Amino acid sequence: MANASYIASFIATILGLIEPFGKKMKTILPLNFTGNFLVGLSYLMVGQNSGAAICAFACVQVFINYIFDSKGKKVPFWLIIVYAVIFLSINLMTFAHWYDVFALAASMVFVMSVAQSNAKYYRILAFVNSSIWIFYDFLAAAYGNLFTHVALLIFQIISVIVRDVKGKKGDKGENQHKGKNN
Repeated sequence: MANASYIASFIATILGLIEPFGKKMKTILPLNFTGNFLVGLSYLMVGQNSGAAICAFACVQVFINYIFDSKGKKVPFWLIIVYAVIFLSINLMTFAHWYDVFALAASMVFVMSVAQSNAKYYRILAFVNSSIWIFYDFLAAAYGNLFTHVALLIFQIISVIVRDVKGKKGDKGENQHKGKNN
């Protein structure tokens, strides 16, 4: 199972390297959905049910957010609260090790990240999210996902520099539209 876990993590890594460079949330969310599915599958294969369950619900959340985004609507605040409560419930039901608290913390940051209407803020929160997952992966001995999250962290830093620091000079409002999710 470990080899299959590594394969799922590797594919998630490839998708994750593309994701942070997306200009709009319409591009980012489908890649995020697929990455969460593969990372969750990898957690499941190495017996880390908390991480797997959180990634499974993350797929549901990303799908719902994508529907809002495709209609040009912001995710309602009440729905963000519902997401947080569901993630907390999932973590409480699957809590098996003290380090599962990192999976909960990462899921709370994830709730905030994919609810962003501005890709810049998504990238910043995704950086925080990956940092937390790295601690979980190390402690859970989920080494395939550890590799994935370290690679994602590096590329998220690069994407913030390229898109949000250097790109700021040439940004003519590409990353921000009133009333629409990017």
